[in-house]
Amino acid sequence: MKHMVVGIICKEDNGDALSLAAKVIEWIKKKGIEHLYEDHIASHLKFEHTKAVWTGSDLLIVIGGDGTLLRSIRLSARRQIPILGIHVGFLGFLTEVMEDEFPEALDAVLDGNYIHDERIMLEASLVRDDTIIASQFVLNDIVINKGALARIIDIEVWTNSTFITRYRADGLIVSTPTGSTAYNLAAGGPIVHPKVPATILTPICPHVLSNRSIVLPDTQEVILQVNTDKKADHIFLTLDGQMGYPLEPGDKIFIKRGDLKAIMVRFTQRDYFEVLRTKLKWQEI
Repeated sequence: MKHMVVGIICKEDNGDALSLAAKVIEWIKKKGIEHLYEDHIASHLKFEHTKAVWTGSDLLIVIGGDGTLLRSIRLSARRQIPILGIHVGFLGFLTEVMEDEFPEALDAVLDGNYIHDERIMLEASLVRDDTIIASQFVLNDIVINKGALARIIDIEVWTNSTFITRYRADGLIVSTPTGSTAYNLAAGGPIVHPKVPATILTPICPHVLSNRSIVLPDTQEVILQVNTDKKADHIFLTLDGQMGYPLEPGDKIFIKRGDLKAIMVRFTQRDYFEVLRTKLKWQEI
């Protein structure tokens, strides 16, 4: 094994995740592996603080659920650091390893018995008056949603220079194949294999019942425009559940396939459909 610096990430203020982080760090120390960890882990465990995890690591071990993993990808995506997820919490499709499996999983990583599973990411840009207000790479989804008092949202959808449709709904989800098993699935959208180069559009509680999900090739740029004449309509854009922005009249969201990919550490003995069967509790013959 070549020299590797391992970074440990975990969900803050979660006792189970912090306890497992301590076990992982102890295991890594016994192996003599150089390692870094987040400041809140050091504070909780009363360890010395290390240099920045996001700039100094060759591999990230992420302990928690999908939200923790998505945070890690957002902060490390530009460095393309491979990520191994260890699951702590509720239902999680992105975290590969269960808590009791981590010693065997880390041994396999050290022995080189793993693969890099590259996942498509989308790049979303919020544009207001020809100025980019926010831009972010997302692994799961871009969501337009309304606040508690908002009316039905009117959303125009274009691809390149072609008008697709106008959704009148509680919101709209634009999902990657990886994110198809997240909010998209809960809203009635399709499950799409992560190797399919696609972008999925799924309305949330559409006013017209014939409005259904649309699956587009990810080579096409998607442009969304929310038609509202009031700033007080309380409509929000959320990127991977991590960052949120209030939308104003005339705002546009430009969505395209990003030039970065999320790199997940996977093991060949566990395939995508096994994960689906386990997480969704599908009955087997």
